[in-house]
Amino acid sequence: MKMIYLDYAATTPAHPLVLRAFKHSLLTYPGNPNSGHELGQLSAKAIEQSLKNMRRALKLSKHYELTPTSGASEANNLAIKGIAFLNANQGKHIITTSFEHSSTIATANYLSQQGYQVEIAPTDHYGRVDVNLLEKLITPDTILISICSVNSEIGIRQPIAEIKDMLKRHPKVYFHVDATQSIGKEQLDLEGIDLISLTAHKFFGLKGIGLLIAHERVKLIPLIHGGHSTTPVRRGTPATELILSMERALKLALKQQETGYQHCRTLNDYARQQLKRLEGIIINSTLEDLPHILNFSIIGKNSRDTVTYLSNRGIYISNHTACESDTDYSSGIYALTHDRARAESSVRISLAYLTTSNEIDELCRALKEYI
Repeated sequence: MKMIYLDYAATTPAHPLVLRAFKHSLLTYPGNPNSGHELGQLSAKAIEQSLKNMRRALKLSKHYELTPTSGASEANNLAIKGIAFLNANQGKHIITTSFEHSSTIATANYLSQQGYQVEIAPTDHYGRVDVNLLEKLITPDTILISICSVNSEIGIRQPIAEIKDMLKRHPKVYFHVDATQSIGKEQLDLEGIDLISLTAHKFFGLKGIGLLIAHERVKLIPLIHGGHSTTPVRRGTPATELILSMERALKLALKQQETGYQHCRTLNDYARQQLKRLEGIIINSTLEDLPHILNFSIIGKNSRDTVTYLSNRGIYISNHTACESDTDYSSGIYALTHDRARAESSVRISLAYLTTSNEIDELCRALKEYI
């Protein structure tokens, strides 16, 4: 049975050149980067150069510091809690949206239990933040606005550039962007954002390695304390081979970003045409959303049952997001549509340059039988 993988927003397979870079780094730099001897210092210098290379690849100025993390979830936690704990005396007001990754939502919920006021930014009927209304939420107690660039379940693009410009009028408010679903998929101007999260396994890198990128004006309280590391923000032995392999993955993703985008745009349009022919399907993602993600509901069909049915036929999609796959309904779809039936039956396919129109056809044939 042929495998049809349509869950790239959850994770991507590692590119062969990334695996080659990982192996090369493992053999070339075996020393602990925290060690004082020559072998350890070679590893440390390789990491330092790799982080500089990634900063340049992302078109960021020298005023940004890159901290390797275990992934975007840790980076989100470090950014949000780090700002909150360090600036508690200045204020405890944090603004986010209903369309964030579970790591951001869970962190915000945790902070609300610690006495912080978490407020949800108003969005339009497409799920996009209304920047004018967002600005009206800002008070003297506001310390942080945390908004993802692209929602991982629906593909909603947020007006990051407009929010960034608006916050120039509020210099005491820090701006955190979870850019996990943007990097390597479409151009995003990161300069001027205070804190940026990303992870390698979303752009054909390896799992277990991500970045928190912070402007030099940002000070954070670390979540992990210990010995020396690449930055004071996150302690522990740096994973040389993971960091260097992430650099390789990032450069490859950025190099093919435009062609990959156009490929996914074409396939997204084709998938919409085919899905609309099937009874009971409502497409939730709009044409304004990132084309790599397409969310739809099959009214009367439980989303987990749909995922299981297709999985048994070698077709792999997701219900909700990978981090919320065990929930009964999609909080994102419910926030967008206020329709419980659509939220309970929503599923997501996510595309990449590897996806073919034949795979879309196979998906639709299986859905037709299922419906």
